Amino acid sequence: MLTPAEMAAVDAAAPEPVSELIGRAGAAVARTARSILGGTYGRRVVVVAGPGNNGNDGREAARVLGRWGVGVTVVDAADAPAVLPVADLVIDAAYGTGFRGTFTAPAPHPSAPGSPPTPVLAVDIPSGVDGLTGAVAHGTRCLPATATVTFAAVKPGLLVHPGRGLAGRLEVADIGLDVQGAQAWWLTDDGAGSHLPERPAVTHKWDAAVWVVAGSPGMDGAAALVCAGAQRAGAGYVRLSVPGGTPGSFPHVPAEVVGTPLGATGWASAVVGDVQRFAALVVGNGLGRTDTLAGELEELLGARAATGAD
Repeated sequence: MLTPAEMAAVDAAAPEPVSELIGRAGAAVARTARSILGGTYGRRVVVVAGPGNNGNDGREAARVLGRWGVGVTVVDAADAPAVLPVADLVIDAAYGTGFRGTFTAPAPHPSAPGSPPTPVLAVDIPSGVDGLTGAVAHGTRCLPATATVTFAAVKPGLLVHPGRGLAGRLEVADIGLDVQGAQAWWLTDDGAGSHLPERPAVTHKWDAAVWVVAGSPGMDGAAALVCAGAQRAGAGYVRLSVPGGTPGSFPHVPAEVVGTPLGATGWASAVVGDVQRFAALVVGNGLGRTDTLAGELEELLGARAATGAD
């Protein structure tokens, strides 16, 4: 993830000429446009192009799409009509991540009754959205995008509302720029999954068992959330103990969770005596503020520290 200033520095340091980078960016936009259109034959595209390189990216995309047989109309952002010509897709290439000021985006031509609205493809960022903060200046009207093709790295303004809500589906196009100096990263579901350890085929439930000591009589909501989170994270066995509570009397706890009783007092020693069987121990959520709680926690944490356990 790069800020607009960091992205500008990466652009400036690129060994390729600007025309080469525009060619790559425009081709990436054209490919995504073709995917949205479902083909090129008989399709019509309107490109709203601004004065800078963002506009040039849009013009290059128009050239590529035209070569593929798409009927393309390029509209200058400064002279755009209030309502754009009829099209199967609008490409918003008016202004990029460094835009300052206000902008009133032209509206796509209304669709026929019963038809879905005309999709919009934003180039780098929906025009008028601040690339750093995601903010939209007062007096600016943006075109909500179906999808946004951003180049080399995602920008913060695409991940923060209202920019996030205007960007639609995000696609990061590699155009050959060196972004290895990035100081922040956008973690997606796939990216998070790649960091999870692989589980051996011979793993059994106790290798990933979690003991949750949480909640109190009549207050099982937090404990239920912790247990559900442990299950979703891949726990093979989840035990819930509510000090002073009766197993099975907590309606919000998932059915697969095993309830094991603990006394209202003196429960820390019972946990210490059996916790070595578990891969993780969760303590605290919803335990309340009883006079004895601090002592129980001190005993538990002290015993765990003495064994060198995490």
